[in-house]
Amino acid sequence: MKQVDFPLNTWNRMMVGAGAMALSLTCAAQSFEAPADGVYKDRVDWGVTMDMSGPTSASQSIWVNGFQAYMRKVNEAGGIHGRKVNVLAEDNRYNAAADKIAFEKLTVQTPVIAISGMGTSASQVALAATIKSGKVPIVGTYTPTRALSEPVSPMVYNGFCGYKEMAQTGIGYYIDSLKLKAPKIMTVAIESTGGKEYHEYVTDVAKKYGGTATMVTMKVTAVDVTPQVLEIAAQKPDLITVYGVANTAILTLKAMQQYGLKIPTFGISYLGAPQIFQAMGPEAGASYSFVSCFTPGGSDQTAGNREMSAFADKVGHAAMKEDINYVAGWFVAQMSAESLAKAGPQPTRAKLVDVMNAGFVVDSKGLAAPVTYTPTNHTGPTVLKIFGYDYGSKKFKHFGEYSDYAKYTK
Repeated sequence: MKQVDFPLNTWNRMMVGAGAMALSLTCAAQSFEAPADGVYKDRVDWGVTMDMSGPTSASQSIWVNGFQAYMRKVNEAGGIHGRKVNVLAEDNRYNAAADKIAFEKLTVQTPVIAISGMGTSASQVALAATIKSGKVPIVGTYTPTRALSEPVSPMVYNGFCGYKEMAQTGIGYYIDSLKLKAPKIMTVAIESTGGKEYHEYVTDVAKKYGGTATMVTMKVTAVDVTPQVLEIAAQKPDLITVYGVANTAILTLKAMQQYGLKIPTFGISYLGAPQIFQAMGPEAGASYSFVSCFTPGGSDQTAGNREMSAFADKVGHAAMKEDINYVAGWFVAQMSAESLAKAGPQPTRAKLVDVMNAGFVVDSKGLAAPVTYTPTNHTGPTVLKIFGYDYGSKKFKHFGEYSDYAKYTK
């Protein structure tokens, strides 16, 4: 490529012009305020509602850390159009009533331009009508319930692996790798709206392959799953899929080990944490994997993984970066920050909704397959793959690449 040498006076004019434009944008941003939308001269308030101290906090609080870390990275680089992003995180304690209070606080009392997370399925069901008819967009949900996701609304954008895609990918992979015919599949799930919806997708996928699906449930706070494991033994499924919290998977796999049940089992994406495999131990964990649209920190050398891992190390999150939930929070924060930037130097809730509803792409440079949102599709990540755990190296291992699994969700 030929180098072009500009005369010094021309170069100076170019630099002055660029500097003047940047200064103009910064001044425009810093002189604009919309307090009712959470926008101030020096900051934009962004809301998060998640379980940070309740029964699902082991995963949801990790997600919050990932979200906050990415926004910290953005702020250290100067913010967005000269404003810092101020994250107002509300703890719903996995309680729909508490989530309603948190939502009202973030929309009226301490207004934010948008809200991310919404990790409790019961809360989504209860607030769905209010959210869809309101003015505050939900950017990057942690759980994708039908009540909030269907039909597509300009006020809601899913930011986690979908239930349908998790069922399609996990079951499809195991049917192919184990060469199962007319498979008997069992869902082990916590009692929740999300668990019920996930099992409905599992049933649909099982039927596609000429098989059947049954379900056994437990409390989110369960400490003994003996009755459920006895039911598994009686049903004799070819494959098990687990929907729930860390303890759901740990208790189930350890009890199955005690009863001598070695049945291939995969957990949903939320259960992609090294602590789960470590708590199971190598014998029980040998039968367990998880399906995910995100790649754990440190498990490959993509640009996005290296960037996230380096920043996590810098801010003291080295252990968290290997948890899928941390990666998911980081991804949603990237999605949020890029959308806010597109809203321009004078952002409002309405502008943010408009630019997002026009469609956009989130390229996390390998942490996930590129995710495309369109005016009629707010599904979020749709390409997933299977991960296991190497007890020798104490690292996650992935079976193939995202492109190998795309066939299951087409």
